[in-house]
Amino acid sequence: MKDRQLKVVRLIEPELCLECRFAQMADVEMADGTHQRMIHCRRLDCDNWDYQSAADANALDLDDAA
Repeated sequence: MKDRQLKVVRLIEPELCLECRFAQMADVEMADGTHQRMIHCRRLDCDNWDYQSAADANALDLDDAA
């Protein structure tokens, strides 16, 4: 992820992501330094994203796979 710019977007239907194979829980550091638990998606062409709500993020710490 070193070469990618991290963005936080709103999920249109968050419950769809809970069972998705591309989703993983993560601790995200926002641009203002606060931390939030969020769903990280590895699918870059997901239709469940609201791109208009994009906000910058500084760092991402993914949970270990179960």
